[in-house]
Amino acid sequence: MIRDSFSLLFFIIAMAILPQLTQSQEVSFQRDIRPLLAKNCFACHGPDQEAREADLRLDLRKGAVSQEGRSAAIVAGNPDESELVIRLREKDPDVKMPPPETGHALSAEQIALIELWIRSGAEYSEHWSQIPPELSKLPEVSNPAWPKNPIDHFVMAQWDRRNMSGSTPADRETLIRRLSLDLTGLPPTPEAVDRFVDDPSPNAYETLVDRLLESDRFGEHWARMWLDLARYSDTKGYEKDNPREIWRYRDWVIQAFNQDLPFDQFTIEQIAGDLLEDPTSDQQLATAFHRNTMTNDEGGTDNEEFRVLAVKDRVDTTLQVWMGLTMGCAKCHTHKYDPIQHREYYEFYALFNQTADMDRSDDEPRAATPTRSQQKELLTLENSIQSLETAYRQETDVLKVAREAWIQELAKSSVWNKLVPQTMETHSETQLEARPDHSILAKGVAADKETYIVTYDDLPEGEFDALRLEALTDPSIQGGGPGRNDRDPNFVLSEIQIDVYTGENREGVRIPIQSAQADFSQSDWPVKNAFDGDQKTGWAISPKKGQPHVAVFRFGVPFQPKKDQRLKITLIQNYGNRLVLGRFRISLAKGTEQVLTPDPQDLGDLARLPENQRTVEQREQLAEAFRRQWPATADQLSQLEGLREKKDRLVKSIPRTPVMKELGSSQNRETRIHLRGNFLQPGEVVQPGILGAFHDFPDGAPMNRLGVAQWLVAAENPLTARVAVNRIWAQLFGRGLVETEEDFGVQGTLPSHPELLDWLAVRYQGEMGWSTKSLCKTIVMSSTYQQSSKTTPRQQQVDPENRWWTRAPRFRLPAETIRDQALQVAGLLSRKIGGPSVMPPQPEGIWQTTYSTLKWKTSEGQDRHRRALYTYWRRTSPYPSMLTFDAGSREVCVIRRIRTNTPLQALVTLNDPVYIEAAAGLAKQMIGNDNAKHNGLDYGFRRVLARTPNEREMSRLEDLLNTSIQDFKNHPEQATALLKAGKVDASTIEDPARLAALMLVSNVLLNLDETLTRN
Repeated sequence: MIRDSFSLLFFIIAMAILPQLTQSQEVSFQRDIRPLLAKNCFACHGPDQEAREADLRLDLRKGAVSQEGRSAAIVAGNPDESELVIRLREKDPDVKMPPPETGHALSAEQIALIELWIRSGAEYSEHWSQIPPELSKLPEVSNPAWPKNPIDHFVMAQWDRRNMSGSTPADRETLIRRLSLDLTGLPPTPEAVDRFVDDPSPNAYETLVDRLLESDRFGEHWARMWLDLARYSDTKGYEKDNPREIWRYRDWVIQAFNQDLPFDQFTIEQIAGDLLEDPTSDQQLATAFHRNTMTNDEGGTDNEEFRVLAVKDRVDTTLQVWMGLTMGCAKCHTHKYDPIQHREYYEFYALFNQTADMDRSDDEPRAATPTRSQQKELLTLENSIQSLETAYRQETDVLKVAREAWIQELAKSSVWNKLVPQTMETHSETQLEARPDHSILAKGVAADKETYIVTYDDLPEGEFDALRLEALTDPSIQGGGPGRNDRDPNFVLSEIQIDVYTGENREGVRIPIQSAQADFSQSDWPVKNAFDGDQKTGWAISPKKGQPHVAVFRFGVPFQPKKDQRLKITLIQNYGNRLVLGRFRISLAKGTEQVLTPDPQDLGDLARLPENQRTVEQREQLAEAFRRQWPATADQLSQLEGLREKKDRLVKSIPRTPVMKELGSSQNRETRIHLRGNFLQPGEVVQPGILGAFHDFPDGAPMNRLGVAQWLVAAENPLTARVAVNRIWAQLFGRGLVETEEDFGVQGTLPSHPELLDWLAVRYQGEMGWSTKSLCKTIVMSSTYQQSSKTTPRQQQVDPENRWWTRAPRFRLPAETIRDQALQVAGLLSRKIGGPSVMPPQPEGIWQTTYSTLKWKTSEGQDRHRRALYTYWRRTSPYPSMLTFDAGSREVCVIRRIRTNTPLQALVTLNDPVYIEAAAGLAKQMIGNDNAKHNGLDYGFRRVLARTPNEREMSRLEDLLNTSIQDFKNHPEQATALLKAGKVDASTIEDPARLAALMLVSNVLLNLDETLTRN
């Protein structure tokens, strides 16, 4: 009886709502039923087998619906016999569904809706996001003259269904400001507004659109959106949050948008640019997208743990950015709402698990990523070096004759005079032994650090310009030498000291060293370090170990030994780790710098060898030595060395950006399921794979990151194009056609205009060729976009949230645009594009952290007023004014910024140093464009809002200006203080009170709601 009463009640409710459904559409599983079941039932009766209750799945028709029997959850056509409906109606809390303790409950209207669906056959349909988009036929509309393009047909069709109408077209002043802010993130100048307003051409609007799309500011503006997705930051995150040099990736994104890189290529290069055949520097740079993951530099952390976290972040980010799926939910268990299995998560994870990065503090692997100007300069230098090198090595008849004469002269005497050691000492138990060839061999246990002291008595006659130190190999040295560490036969010569002693005098005279050359020096360990007076530096030769090396030290003044003099050579080797010389030899010589070269063999010895006994290498050694001293080639060599030094400096200045790099096949990691998401609890081994609910891997695609990228942009993928166009729509309209940009799954919102979304998606990947600029143009050329934002009472009643686009949306500008706009209208904004991140003014003390020495050093010059995009972004302390305006920390991917409205935002634009300086800049603009009638106020108003003020607005501004001028004249110290805050020296201003008053007016203009709003 009770059940019959409930049946009657719900039948009455169903009959009440049925006419409403009939007026629009029949009950839809996609639109009406699945959202109810997903919200209230799928957590316990959905895809997740481990969490599933009563072995019942309500997300699939099979098993939930039965055409016969009374025990099924759903009996198609008979809600009264359906256990689902019975439990929904139930009052007993022990039986009722969903259980009261879950906090979920369905209203009587919602239960009645489910009843109607069951009564009509309980038909299921695949979730809309899993069905590939198709072009719909353009709907007929009530006013065929209104649509400017197909977008308008889909929008107006929704109006017609609901008996609604749109707004009038926006005026040209509003349109140019809207377009400029939407496409470039900057307001138009008054001059640009005048040109557009006065342009009589019927194509004036389209011309404006094209000009803005071609502006370099387009890429800067749209890159901001992508950097949120890429979780771009100038630091690594976690506690230390150390710096990371990755700004070249940001510049790559700007360039990609400006060049309109097709979105499919944009995708492939970022996910797998390194895996392309013969990848360019830019394609490798693009992979920094996935090197924006955080790295933990704290001591005692497990590198593998944080490597795994980085890989999981890449998996989650990839699926959310390109397909709008909350993939991360499946890392611990099968997704409770969407068709993503726990196992599939780790099959997909395996595709990203073979990269070489390992949570290293040095961020390796990194790649040289030169800027455009550096590439151009490097190419010019390389061409010049190649041309000069060819000329330098050209074998002419004159050169050959001169060289032969030089070799014959050289054979008559040795260039180098090998010294015979007299005494040999060490600072350890190591013993030094003189060899017949005058070299010295270290024997015994190698010391961790060492100093060798050798004296020479029987010095040769003559005047000497240089000393030669040979680091020699020897069979007795383990590892081959020249160093004594058998595992690392390198050496580090910290300092060489050369002293001259006369007679028995123990006070020697130090011979100064002017310069040095070596046949090879280890990176960052040049031979000049061996006489810089710093024993913490030195000369080293890694990785060229196991072979002899030579260093030549040129004296500051020539040394002419006397008969009673002796030479003392001190070799200090303080690096540690037994990186000390095993065998060495000392020689003296006189000659030009071109002759006294660090050649492994004595040139005199080579010259004395008969021609037919010299090896190819020895012939080239003599030829090179001759070129170095022959005037014609010596001059070319000098130029060459200058160019090479310049190239070396340039190469060292090139940023090295963290990039993706695949491990070799022999190094591939095994991937296992992580039980409950814990990498310390490995489950069964899995092979690389994709999500089974979607399309297959493209034919011939490799099963790696490149294959993933190709799978994402394949024509069969139902989501990538939809997600991309929805994101662009959201940037231009403040909200996406699918409002939940971050979730296109079961828990996400349904598209407000599904046919329009699909039309845009198909066109984007088809006719538009994935061109983002074409997509933007298509949208902004529509009548829908060009409407006024003014609303009517009727629109407020039937479309209060503007879900059906009955008017142009009004929404607060993004944090970066608010700041850039202020600097632009003030005439302060730098036009420079790209380059390292900058540090504009921010409050003191923000960066006081325990575990980092990183300091905020406020930039000067034009870097003080760069676009907000270039602001140094620290994850643990993001730039505060932009954080206040809803920018994220970028520790993880930010799909959609949620706009808030707080008092702190007003405090920022009223008091932040950037906005005070902008107010001063705008005041100067007004003084430079003043007139007797309005004192420049109309010009300032137009710079900010792109329109002419009305009489009431102008009157109020003039009252404020006049009152403020008088106040500042009465209190000049306040005018001085305000001007100082705006970086203006009051002593240089003819009328400080007037400029300070204009600053107040400017501050008001910059804080108007209309200023901060995209209208």
